[in-house]
Amino acid sequence: MKSNSLRITLQAAMPLLMSPNAGAGNMVRKLEMAGAGVANDVDTEQTLTCLHLKMYHPLLQHDSRIFSAFNLGRKEELRAEDAAIFGRDVCKFKLLNTKVSRLQFEFNFFKPLHSSKMAFEIKNLSKRAKLYVDGLELSYLNKVDLPTKFMIRFGDFQILAETEEGESEEKYNICCEVSRYSLVQDVPGPLMVGISETGVLNGPTALYSHICRNTPPPVEVDENDV
Repeated sequence: MKSNSLRITLQAAMPLLMSPNAGAGNMVRKLEMAGAGVANDVDTEQTLTCLHLKMYHPLLQHDSRIFSAFNLGRKEELRAEDAAIFGRDVCKFKLLNTKVSRLQFEFNFFKPLHSSKMAFEIKNLSKRAKLYVDGLELSYLNKVDLPTKFMIRFGDFQILAETEEGESEEKYNICCEVSRYSLVQDVPGPLMVGISETGVLNGPTALYSHICRNTPPPVEVDENDV
């Protein structure tokens, strides 16, 4: 993009170069001004923060439809004020499995107080299914700020997430891919503190390894019907 802009600038400057009345000083100043305009255009382009998600389910080899509703490997652009909602139905990111709640969880993009960097939080939207984020159990409407790299578990689903920092406060990206292998061993997971919608702190209930062994089996949930 920058090389194209410079090419256009030089093309625009050719009449000045060919003109017999164009002084060398004026010609140089005009070229410098044009170059500065291109540099300013490039500098104003802001990168988007991207949340990369690697997803796994043990039945994937037998049912490839589970993640078929995703644009795998492509960045999905969302406005900063819009939540990235995951579930079985009535949401942007659909997991095609009957044991997933219609609304399972959501990511929210925000700017922490006294920080120049953007971040994400996650909220459990399922009334029955627990959501496990690293070493923390989240009940319905519990939410927690997220580190740069973390593991999400609910039912038999595993999602390894990692944030790629960006500059924009207006938009962000979600990029999903599928893993053929279990992701549990990839992140040990620090303990964190969940916050309910009422502001009540909700401390961790067990170490991550214990949670992985004792995650309850998924159940079909339709409590979020509208």
